[in-house]
Amino acid sequence: MNKPSLRTLFLLISSTFTTSIMADQVVLDDGSLLKGTLKEVANGQLVINTAFADDVTIDYSRVSKLTTDEKFLIELNSRDRIVGQLSVNANGQHTLTNTAFGTVNVDPANIRSVWATDAHKPQVAAVEQEYQQQIDDIKVSNEQEKEALKADYDQALAAIRLERDKLRDPWSGSLAFGVAGASGNTKRFGAQGRGELHRETDMERMDMYLEVNYQKEDGEQTVNEKLAGVALERDITEMWFARGTADFEIDDFEELDLRAIATASLGRFFIREDDLKFKGFAGVGYRFESYSDGSTEKDPTGVLGYDVKYRMNSHLKLFHDFTYYPSFSSPGKNYLVVTNFGGEMPLAQDNWKLRASVRSQYNSMPAPDAEKTDTSYQMNLVYDWE
Repeated sequence: MNKPSLRTLFLLISSTFTTSIMADQVVLDDGSLLKGTLKEVANGQLVINTAFADDVTIDYSRVSKLTTDEKFLIELNSRDRIVGQLSVNANGQHTLTNTAFGTVNVDPANIRSVWATDAHKPQVAAVEQEYQQQIDDIKVSNEQEKEALKADYDQALAAIRLERDKLRDPWSGSLAFGVAGASGNTKRFGAQGRGELHRETDMERMDMYLEVNYQKEDGEQTVNEKLAGVALERDITEMWFARGTADFEIDDFEELDLRAIATASLGRFFIREDDLKFKGFAGVGYRFESYSDGSTEKDPTGVLGYDVKYRMNSHLKLFHDFTYYPSFSSPGKNYLVVTNFGGEMPLAQDNWKLRASVRSQYNSMPAPDAEKTDTSYQMNLVYDWE
């Protein structure tokens, strides 16, 4: 068996060492030298991966020499493509070696693009990447649009179900009650109670109420008042409606055995929004009053008024109404004015609210020994149901 000569061992070691330190090289027009792994040449830019700065991008017009360790796919300005390895011979001439045509001289200035043989052309890869990004953006946009449509659908469906439930059971109502008292120098006890029913459909609204106010001071009754009424409204258009009402009152301390007022009127919504409703009405009616002394009053009457309901926020709701009943026989002397003002706020428990209100009634021609103005202040606990 022949032993390898010293010269052979030197060549093997030299070849191994040279291979380990070989790298793609770029020489710039100012003599700067970059070594690394050539990534691509495209769109007038050269990209090389270096050990000290990762990917470095260079203006290709500044490249004076370019050599590679492996074969690349090279596209010339003439659109011809050659697979080969870029090198510089002893004369300083750039050549392509290991090509299908042997060694080919090439001018670096005539090189349009360079990329790995197992990769797509950089321009094509860039277009594919941009196209894929557009697809991804469209997918994201479609998903967002889908979620928005789903949210709108769920909201619309919930609203439809709510309206359906209202049509199935259009009734709602409330019970309000409150007490007041004092002891010591003055013994006082008072109680108020009010029940309301409300029925609403797409075209119609009906309200009914019954209220009792009772108060006793130092053993003597000072307030004994009973109120009841019903109101029916039916829409003619979105803003106009027809209205009919009947209100009844009994008040021992006004010596009023019965006051009954029935009216028919035409009304209009000036504001009809979810949080604010403002409407007015005007019409005619009939007023009957019977007093404890046996006297009665019967007179056609007019009716003019407005009603406001305002939901300021989730914690406060305000209401105010004003109704004027002038007698046809002497509207300037004989008339009745009724007004209510108050607010409601919810409590911690569902359906429970606290209501504060002021009710004032002015009768221009009261019974003998009765005051013209009758005002009551109430603070009640209210239970609502729908």
